Amino acid sequence: MPSALEYFEEIAKIPRPSGHEEKIRKYLKSFAAKHSLECIEDAAGNIIIRRGFPSITLQGHMDMVPESSAPFDFLSCGISTCIKDGWVCADGTTLGADNGAGVALMLSALTNLPDTPLECLFTVDEEAGMTGVEVLSSAVLKGKTLINLDHENGNSLLIGCAGGVNTEAVFPKIRTVPNEQWYTLYISGLASGHSGIEIGCGRANAVKLATEFLTRIKAEQVSAFSAGTKCNVIPKEAAVTFSAEGDAASCFAEYCAEVKSLYAGTDPEICMTLIAAEIPAVAYTADFVQALSECRNGVVEEDSRGVITSSNLAAVVDEPEGFRIITLQRSAKNVSRDALSAEIAFVFREAGAEVFSHSSFSGWLLAEDSPLVLRAAELYEQLFGRKPDIETTHGGVECGMIQEKYPEIQIISLGPTIEACHTVQERMSVQSLEETERFLFALIAELQE
Repeated sequence: MPSALEYFEEIAKIPRPSGHEEKIRKYLKSFAAKHSLECIEDAAGNIIIRRGFPSITLQGHMDMVPESSAPFDFLSCGISTCIKDGWVCADGTTLGADNGAGVALMLSALTNLPDTPLECLFTVDEEAGMTGVEVLSSAVLKGKTLINLDHENGNSLLIGCAGGVNTEAVFPKIRTVPNEQWYTLYISGLASGHSGIEIGCGRANAVKLATEFLTRIKAEQVSAFSAGTKCNVIPKEAAVTFSAEGDAASCFAEYCAEVKSLYAGTDPEICMTLIAAEIPAVAYTADFVQALSECRNGVVEEDSRGVITSSNLAAVVDEPEGFRIITLQRSAKNVSRDALSAEIAFVFREAGAEVFSHSSFSGWLLAEDSPLVLRAAELYEQLFGRKPDIETTHGGVECGMIQEKYPEIQIISLGPTIEACHTVQERMSVQSLEETERFLFALIAELQE
């Protein structure tokens, strides 16, 4: 029977960026038909595959974050994978182990445990807003225990996550007569990373670097501004064309030296370039830049266990009618999440933007001394001769929204070790995937008893 690794290599060939899960959905329905399993597709495109009358539900998401170091058609092309020194890697793109590994583990369980009643929930659009689980029916799942497979540390069990909310703003483009002196600033080479997992690492943010420089030199006009990609990715690149009075070049040299010194340990490959630009045909006032400079970014609150509350100033999208600003606030406390979102919304509104929030999701926490955690930890130690770490994450997983819909269900999360999620350096440990597969099968058997 195919292993989780074999299923993952097969899944990697299927294009599945967030919002475009048609091909992986077709694959899953074909899998269900081939194995004579019940298959349900809901209005959002979530897939539930079920055998018998299950007490256990496995869950993960179909989509992946599409990032690449060179132009790549994620809608048409699968991911090229290879194994290097015990790690599954991609070639210049994100690997999609987040959460292709979870999908592969579910398919392996359905295949290799043919006599076990199981329910598997494959959700859509987790990476772009959790819209799939947001509209999941509160009456469709049958399991009493849910094992989420979107964790990224094979040495631990995940028992809690942060909640989050997207706060977006659109600053209208206010046309003005172009000044005489124009420049284009390019920023690249930042380490980037997952805005939940790596937000506490002190890495540089391309939007912040650009706006802080524009604020320092008192930029008066812009003609173009784009930066970042996804709400849950720390922006690694920015490009802005602007005008400013005075010697921007000498100010830039000083600023560039400061930035490289400040981020030498976290972003050693940072590259900043300033070149003269032609006077554009159309220019816009740069008043909104100050609001971006003032916008909270990075860690807002933390304790000995890690980050509690944060914000990611994720992207600037240059649209025909305005500059769209994308941010994502996270917190283990819903009240802190909402307060930070409101603070950022206030800053943007005061600067003249239209602001709206969406895709709010709650956190989730399972008690460390709950029977599910104790049984899972004991079994893990029996299998591998070491105790698992018990963790919570500042990243968002779908467990919180599932828990809201199914308050009686017990939820725990596990998964193989995956490094550098949401970046082109993403890689997954082969040994960890194999151990996770073994542990999952044993845990399913344990909980069936």
